[in-house]
Amino acid sequence: MKNRIVLIPCGCILTMNDKGDVLRNTTIVSEEGKIKALLPNSEARTAYPDAEIVDASNKVVIPGLVNVHMHSNLTRGFGDNMALYAWHEAIAETVGMETSPEEMQMGALISYLEAVKSGTTTMLSMEKYSAYCYEAAKASGARVRIVPYVLDFDDCVDKVELNLEYVEKTLDPSLRTRFIFGFDSFREAGPDLIRQVVELSNKYDIMMQTHSCESVDDVTLCLELHGCEPTKYLHKLGALNKNMILAHGVHLTEEEKQLVTQTGARIAHCPTSNMKLSDGAAPVKEYMDRGILVGIGTDGANSNNNYDMLEEIKFAALLPRISTKKADDLTAETVLRMATIEGAKVLGMDDIIGSVEVGKCTDLCILDMRNLHCLPYDLDEPGILMSHIVYSCNGSDVDSVIVDGEVLVKNHTLTRFDEESVFAAANILSKNLTQRLKKRGVNM
Repeated sequence: MKNRIVLIPCGCILTMNDKGDVLRNTTIVSEEGKIKALLPNSEARTAYPDAEIVDASNKVVIPGLVNVHMHSNLTRGFGDNMALYAWHEAIAETVGMETSPEEMQMGALISYLEAVKSGTTTMLSMEKYSAYCYEAAKASGARVRIVPYVLDFDDCVDKVELNLEYVEKTLDPSLRTRFIFGFDSFREAGPDLIRQVVELSNKYDIMMQTHSCESVDDVTLCLELHGCEPTKYLHKLGALNKNMILAHGVHLTEEEKQLVTQTGARIAHCPTSNMKLSDGAAPVKEYMDRGILVGIGTDGANSNNNYDMLEEIKFAALLPRISTKKADDLTAETVLRMATIEGAKVLGMDDIIGSVEVGKCTDLCILDMRNLHCLPYDLDEPGILMSHIVYSCNGSDVDSVIVDGEVLVKNHTLTRFDEESVFAAANILSKNLTQRLKKRGVNM
């Protein structure tokens, strides 16, 4: 579809621009993957009589969702009742060691496709065997930013050298799949490695990501090893700056909150994973009030257990109410912005994605909300529509998804792949991996 003019007549567009504009009966004119114009439906067809049509005239259109932290998986269903450190040792590490590069590539493909099918157009994914995941990302058609699992172990697959190789390989800003820098966390990366990653990020002015202050155990361990909390430790090593995206950031001290604010570091909030692993509830509203950029991520399927960002934003809105006892902490509009334009800002990509505006990429999520769980359905009631999206919808309500002007999902169906064939091939690998994990004593 790219390099052609495509008209997308919309019933209602929630633009997520700075003004929060809502457009009725408006056509998105896409040319070469960019939004060329926003015209009344009646004018657009006259102006472009030969253009291809993607009909969303009775549907709600929002910017493609932005997932700012995830890990791909081939299996899920293990360790559902474990806290973070026990889960990480018993599940995450064992799964990582047992999974082959080819299985990881298939896991990446099905994860990216699941995300796309449920409305996500851009995702930041921290991956083992990242070179294999790169091939899966390109095949999916999604806009993927890959950060390798860089660890300080001799047998680490994704070393800094590979990270740099693939960053340089994907410097072209027109590429949908690109690499950023990163390392897993202070637990697996020593100070020299962290400084090396930071130096490269600064040199290339490219984003980086790590896990920090995910749980109380994180804080306790870092105090024991380094005499300070995780995010403060990162600051001592020069790792807190505008290029750093901190995954989770649940337990920041007052000093750390100030450091994050002052340095311009960003936070990836993963509410479902934080609940499942009993990490706690990050004070997201407080972070945002301080001027910290916060986006939403699903984390990996083993700690979520899916990549449905529409489900994630519901939990993002509800989780703070338990800890703050304030029902208006995060409104439906706020979390929807966090999953679109604010997520784009976290990734440093808000100049090209995150809102429906002329000049930006044609990355769209088209919702068909004519369902019993979305009543009343009235395209002239944007406030109710936004409430439906956050509190009533899930990925099954996504009708179509467009990335760079290319339709990747049409009428709930993937366009690049036969889903049944992908499922059959992935399920064979997934079942084989599951049996090997069970033989190694991994608990369900």
